[in-house]
Amino acid sequence: MAAVTSPAPDLATQVARLFFDRQMSKVEIAAHLGISRFRVARLIDGALADGLVRIEYRDVPAEDRALASAMEERFGLDLCAVADVPDVVQIGAEALGPVARLAGAVVDGLIGPADVIGIAWGSTMAAFVREIPTRAASAIEVVQLAGGSARLGRDRDAGQLARTLADRLGAVDHPIHAPAFVASASLRDALADDPDIRTAMARFAALTLAIIGIGAISSDDGAGPASSLVRSGALDDAELARLVAAGAIGDLVVHPFDANGSFVAPDLAARAVAIGVDELRRVPRVMAVAAGTAKSAAIRGALATGVIDILITDRATARAVLMAD
Repeated sequence: MAAVTSPAPDLATQVARLFFDRQMSKVEIAAHLGISRFRVARLIDGALADGLVRIEYRDVPAEDRALASAMEERFGLDLCAVADVPDVVQIGAEALGPVARLAGAVVDGLIGPADVIGIAWGSTMAAFVREIPTRAASAIEVVQLAGGSARLGRDRDAGQLARTLADRLGAVDHPIHAPAFVASASLRDALADDPDIRTAMARFAALTLAIIGIGAISSDDGAGPASSLVRSGALDDAELARLVAAGAIGDLVVHPFDANGSFVAPDLAARAVAIGVDELRRVPRVMAVAAGTAKSAAIRGALATGVIDILITDRATARAVLMAD
């Protein structure tokens, strides 16, 4: 009896590409490669069974393109994508899911095979990372934009999010094994001089895309959504009160800003093991993801900083931001 051999991997790959990428029929592929139609069918079935090809169905929400265009024009954005979510779900996490799915689809279309991507921390980033489509091994790099905080929980911590995103993209990650904030600027400088941390932070200059959330700092009576900056424990009550008194309404990564888009806490930034504002401004594309009308004031302030190039949000929130005019 003749030995049974497996099809050559290159032939299986070629058949899979012709069928799934070029949309050729099995008959066309058979004629093109000089093999039988039945062998083509077996190779396609094998490609699916062996994991050479994976089909993934994704629920990407509909978009409100008119509202997105209005946001782009009003705030000078390179791109805005607005999830067309019913207004009745614009509360907290109920709006976050569709926005995260839309953000995943947008990023999937933006990133190339050798991009250097930075990612921040928090619940919005955690939701986004779960929605990014997976890729095979690539030359993409993922850079952690700020140190971590045990108070945020494992799924929202910057280090864990960077590792998860790198795993999904088949990328190399550059972790920052340090807390996001330390007690003094001198300690921050000493940590930044550690060889491993210095190597990771040096990749800030190579970033081609930074993906961040927009934190909304709670008011002094505790109302409103608390940002990851507040939940991280980096601010004691006195420091938080001082920020609110200075007009801080939100933060980007770890940098608080006021309603006019001015960053208001340089002393806080000085003890942050994180990307700086000037470094963030130099990134070619900075994409912010934010959902829920409770964040509308913070989103408007964030847009006023001039840092953000791309915004992903929901319909009711975009309307609230525009109505603030």
